[in-house]
Amino acid sequence: MPFKKKFSRFITGLIVFIFLLHSFALYYFLYWRVSWFDNVMHFLGGAWLALVTAYFVFFSKKAGSIRLPIPVFLLTAVSFAALVGVGWELFEFCVDFLTGKGAAVGFNQVGLQDTMGDLFFDLLGGLVAGLVFIRYFKKHKPEYESKT
Repeated sequence: MPFKKKFSRFITGLIVFIFLLHSFALYYFLYWRVSWFDNVMHFLGGAWLALVTAYFVFFSKKAGSIRLPIPVFLLTAVSFAALVGVGWELFEFCVDFLTGKGAAVGFNQVGLQDTMGDLFFDLLGGLVAGLVFIRYFKKHKPEYESKT
């Protein structure tokens, strides 16, 4: 199976896994019972976003002949994870501020430390996934270049 197809299936499987894990966590109150569980979810979310960035940069027809150098790709992937992470934290803040019922609907901004921890794990997930992608992409680069 070509690397591109395996990679797109992995990305799809990862988002399904994240969704199921999140649903499971809400049902069993894991975000409130397990102090580090939110960090795992932010790490996985940042990783998924970095991998989606990799897919669009290296495999999308829209990217065309654009070839980003590896350090620029890594910066782009981590930046995208950070951008979405900041957007999520802003969404959580708005839910709490506008409704006053943040904890009742599944969100809860407990303070700056929580927000910064969430953003840190978004960035860390993006960085780790970007580095892992680079390693595997270099391994499969001849296969990729022969098909483009």
